[in-house]
Amino acid sequence: MSFTHLHVSTAFSAHYGVSWPDELAAAASADGATALACTDRDGLYGTVKHLKACMAAGLDPVVGVDLAVLDDDGDLRTQVGGRVVVLAHGQNNGAGYRALCRLISDAHARTTGKAGGAVPVAVTRAELASRTLHPETLKPVLTVLIGPDSDVGRAMGGRRYLRPRTLFKRWLDAMPPGTVAAEVVSQLSPPGEPLSTAHAVRMLKLAAEHGVPAVLSNAVRYVAEDGAATADVLDSARTLKSLPELSAAPLLQPNGQAWLKSAALMLQLGKEIMHAAGYGAADLKSLMAQTEALADRCRMDPVTDMGWKQPVVPEASVIGIAGDPLVELTQRCEAGISRRFPGITGKPAEELRARLEHELRIIDSLGFASYFLTVAEVSRMILDMGVRAAARGSGASSLVNFLIGVSQVNPLQHDLIFERFLSRDRATLPDIDIDVESAERHNVYRKIFERFGSERVTLMSMQNGYRARGAVRDAGLALGMDGGDIDEIAKQLWRFSARNFREALVEKPELKEFAGRVEQRDFTENQQLDLLVDLTERLDRLPRHISMHPCGVILGDATLLDRTPVQPSGLGLPMSQFDKHDMDPMGMLKLDVLGVRMQSAMAFAVREVIRLHPTKEEVVAAGRHPVGPDGTGPDFIAADGRIDLNAVPLDDEPTFELIRSTHTLGCFQIESPGQRELIGKLAPREFNDLIIDISLFRPGPMKSDMVRPFLEHRHGFAPEVFPHPDLKPVLQETHGVTVFHEQILKTFDIMTGCGLARADEFRRALGNEVLEAKVEEFFRREARDRNYTPEVVDKVWGTLKAFGSFGFCKAHGAAFAVPTYQSAWLKTHHPEAFLAGLWEHDPGMYPKRLLVAEARRMGIPILPLDINRSQAEYRVERVDAGPDRGKLGIRLSLNGIFGLSGAELKRIVAGQPYDSLADLRARSRLSKPSIQRLAQLGAFDSLHRSSGGTANRADLVQHLQQLQAKPQRKGTEVIEGQLALPLGDVELKNLKGGLPAPTLVETVRAELDLMALDVSGHLMASHRPLLERLGVNTRDVDLNTNTVAAVMVTANLPPFATNGSRIDVTVSAMGDADSLEGGTLLITPLSGADGQVYAVAQGSVVVGGFTASGESGSNVTRNIPTNASISNGALVEREIPFSLGHQQSLRLALRNPDFTTARRIASVINAYLGEDAAKATDLATVALTRPGNYPGDMTLLLSDIERLEVEPDQPAKVVINESTGIIVMSENVRVSTVAIAQGNLTISVQETPAVSQPNAFAENGETVVVPQTAVGVTEDIADMTYIEGGVPLRDLVNGLNALGVSPRDMISILQALKANGALQAEIEVM
Repeated sequence: MSFTHLHVSTAFSAHYGVSWPDELAAAASADGATALACTDRDGLYGTVKHLKACMAAGLDPVVGVDLAVLDDDGDLRTQVGGRVVVLAHGQNNGAGYRALCRLISDAHARTTGKAGGAVPVAVTRAELASRTLHPETLKPVLTVLIGPDSDVGRAMGGRRYLRPRTLFKRWLDAMPPGTVAAEVVSQLSPPGEPLSTAHAVRMLKLAAEHGVPAVLSNAVRYVAEDGAATADVLDSARTLKSLPELSAAPLLQPNGQAWLKSAALMLQLGKEIMHAAGYGAADLKSLMAQTEALADRCRMDPVTDMGWKQPVVPEASVIGIAGDPLVELTQRCEAGISRRFPGITGKPAEELRARLEHELRIIDSLGFASYFLTVAEVSRMILDMGVRAAARGSGASSLVNFLIGVSQVNPLQHDLIFERFLSRDRATLPDIDIDVESAERHNVYRKIFERFGSERVTLMSMQNGYRARGAVRDAGLALGMDGGDIDEIAKQLWRFSARNFREALVEKPELKEFAGRVEQRDFTENQQLDLLVDLTERLDRLPRHISMHPCGVILGDATLLDRTPVQPSGLGLPMSQFDKHDMDPMGMLKLDVLGVRMQSAMAFAVREVIRLHPTKEEVVAAGRHPVGPDGTGPDFIAADGRIDLNAVPLDDEPTFELIRSTHTLGCFQIESPGQRELIGKLAPREFNDLIIDISLFRPGPMKSDMVRPFLEHRHGFAPEVFPHPDLKPVLQETHGVTVFHEQILKTFDIMTGCGLARADEFRRALGNEVLEAKVEEFFRREARDRNYTPEVVDKVWGTLKAFGSFGFCKAHGAAFAVPTYQSAWLKTHHPEAFLAGLWEHDPGMYPKRLLVAEARRMGIPILPLDINRSQAEYRVERVDAGPDRGKLGIRLSLNGIFGLSGAELKRIVAGQPYDSLADLRARSRLSKPSIQRLAQLGAFDSLHRSSGGTANRADLVQHLQQLQAKPQRKGTEVIEGQLALPLGDVELKNLKGGLPAPTLVETVRAELDLMALDVSGHLMASHRPLLERLGVNTRDVDLNTNTVAAVMVTANLPPFATNGSRIDVTVSAMGDADSLEGGTLLITPLSGADGQVYAVAQGSVVVGGFTASGESGSNVTRNIPTNASISNGALVEREIPFSLGHQQSLRLALRNPDFTTARRIASVINAYLGEDAAKATDLATVALTRPGNYPGDMTLLLSDIERLEVEPDQPAKVVINESTGIIVMSENVRVSTVAIAQGNLTISVQETPAVSQPNAFAENGETVVVPQTAVGVTEDIADMTYIEGGVPLRDLVNGLNALGVSPRDMISILQALKANGALQAEIEVM
């Protein structure tokens, strides 16, 4: 026997369901079920995942929804009577699914889409009834289950008998015949409580009384019994009540019985209900049969009922096409050839035609011509709005996209592969992304809805799941913990997921104190904390709510809303309940319209250029653009000065000079510290170099060490290496290093002949544990059949396999490179307008004050706030006075002032100009604090100067503070049209001075406090005297490096180093410094290989050598004065997380590796513990396992072991410190019989310049210094010294001393003895 669960909430029922669809489907299939329902609350959020899971498990999907119904007797807008389950009938060409989608959209139609709305997600009984029948056949397509959470079920509590019948009769009267069934649920709660057996009996009898079929259900919320605790926490989060409060209400689930029970358990449950009702076996059989009969009616065919994998695009007529869409697309491509490739002939024209025909054949075979035309229409519409737009992503691989104006990247020029975007073998639908100005994104959305109609367009949604902080807050709420305590715990949780909470307690140093509280389980509080950790981990990734996707727009035909339910987004536009993972399965073509702030910044810059320079001639002069042969300037500048950035040539040398200089702050994609370092090393010379740079600067390539070999090969530091000559054309542009997806596709194709389309499918399989093995088998077999050697196959496959985790699509890189180049071009030719755009739209990774510093570096004047000249946006102005007269500067915006409201800002701008403070107060109606802020920032300085008053800014601020303390008097009302007498600013003129003017420090502090900008001077300017006293040059001029050295600072982080402990530091000169003696290391962060800072070093250095010289050039040097150390010179700031006590086994590493010593250590430990707990695994390692009967943890065990005595087998060793010339020999050092000779070679170079002069009274000639150099070589002759073998250490030392050599020469002799094999000892060089 099998049983079909018809009421199942998945995890996508936010704050209600616990288990994922694949978990539920797998459990149902394992129990022998043939179908399974998904009835999420308020929508079809998990339905598509449910369909996937059912198909994978071999089940027929049943689709429904758990909906609230408004109370007919209450407020039909806000009062909910109960909840019902609505199931869609299947096998009717989608009629049931269409009705379900429309019904859910009805339930959301009255809501606002914003959190905390007063109107619930619910339908009226009339709306529900109107959707239950097929509009043509009038047959039922929906079934409504009246269950324990309905108004009927809620009324059955206590001893009320009439009310449930009245309500049930109301349902039967309102609903068409055959559309209602009774849901019988028992979760074995005590009698009189919801979900009790008695409640189920009453529902069963009510159904029988009215002749309505009853079905058995368990109202499933989780797949297994252990999900009950998680469900309790979700109930708490949904109701914002703690579990004790819920239990008292009672609103908590009565017991943990809402799991996906097996068919046997459901049968047993049915028997209990029938027995309690006094019914027999026949009645039980009827109940089970009615349940399965309804399940059979609701079995969905994903293809015919729900449109599974059937793409739908807007009708041709909607985009203005009367004929065949493919013919129209072909004609537009032909027109694009004339526009994009004027005059193309010969072989290039043949290659272009072949590529175009290839793409059009694939587009035609997939039926996507209308989709491309739709995207082109959207792109054209955006441009007609005057909004910048640019395609990004793999869509840039398409020549069709380039020809119809969707993309600005020429795929032929950059060797992009169409199959990376679209092919017959691809399992996913095309995805074209369009970047637009972020400030205009919402307007673009509205325009798309207006153009295509709301029945064909909807926004895409996204699920927002629990992360660590949100999970711990909701778990704490459920446990009734103090809000302040929970908040403190939550603030410590970052950089890990909720599921790893307990693991993080062990690894994260910042959680050490909290971990200690959790481990102390003797107290009630600590038991509660332990439960908090467990509940937090349970909530990980469970959906919390749905929100609007930041860029996804779904386009379809007039049936789109029959395929997806919609609800209002926060923007007010309809939003699909399906997320991006549901698009391909449901055949929905989405267009990603991304708001990019850099596009807004560039558009703003172009508008500023036009505003300042309204003619082409002025723009050419201002931007120092080439005038061209005809002297009129480049074609990309129109007569009215308008710049077409998309037409700017991609080979502007000044732009690449700026990029190579690494002064790219503010430039798209290349402004981060890491990118500026990379472009400095790569030194881009052409547009393709930017593509490579952007593709290399990704986590995968950086972690996989692809950057270093690329740079070495590019600059000739290492020879290019290709795995096989056949792959040289593929890897030539990246100097033998695999960088792009496209190179992977070509490699597969060349070595297996699989074709580019299939190669892309293979690429997608890389990294998949199951599919990758099949791809490897195919690759090796086909490559071997094509006579590639096993070595070549192994090497190439290693690259392919590794590439699966970090590859980057070249089309993505090319699309990113376009705005990268355009932003750098604007910064090169119109820096003032570009920086104004950056300040206005803030597109980068840096705070605005760094961009102010960049303007200061570039010599661009920053014009202060002015009540009459500052606007609501940053503006470029020509300076009309002072040392910067004639230059273009950037005027600060009023919009950046903290505390100034939007309404006040609008009134200020609308009323400009003002002739006095009184005028400003009267017409802008500013609050007193706002006026005071403006005064502190100098916005009234121009009024002050024009008034002729003697007071300064500090006097004005004090005056305004005094006015603010006085009671407000009603001002004179300004009548529109009334003329003011030109008396000037009497208030400012009569203001008495007395306070000193604000210092630069005070002015900068006010700017930082009120605008977060240091405009008047750099924040560090006030520290300049201190820095210069420390010897730091702060002026960037006449830099004297005699007292400054470039150094490398290194240190070893010892085991168990904790925050605040100190470690030794080594400092080595990297430049041309002669000595570090007397030097001081300034604060230097010490980073590990992972890029994290682990310690900070500073202090005076100690040098083990010296150098001295005289004015004549004579000098003497001992040891290495450019190497130094700082004892305890670094403070540890970051611990390496490790819990020694929790370890079950460790490896003990010997400082002096030796087999004999390792065996002795293991034997002594085993003898002490009485069992074989230690084992010498090699000469340097002893493996130790903590015995099960040992009473303490690993820390205690190690403290016991370290007291054991072991006699080590001492090796003979010579330790040499090359920097100081110190040599230390152990007692056992021996030497074989040898003869040694040592001679010194001296090379001297002496400069004795001579002066050559013309004869006296000579008419011509000049005095010159003629260099004269004398080079001499002297070699000392030394006799050979005989050292007898096997001598003791004293004799060996005496023999070496007899040579009369210095310690440094002795080091060389010892190394020579070691190389000869005569020295019977190890040499360790420090």
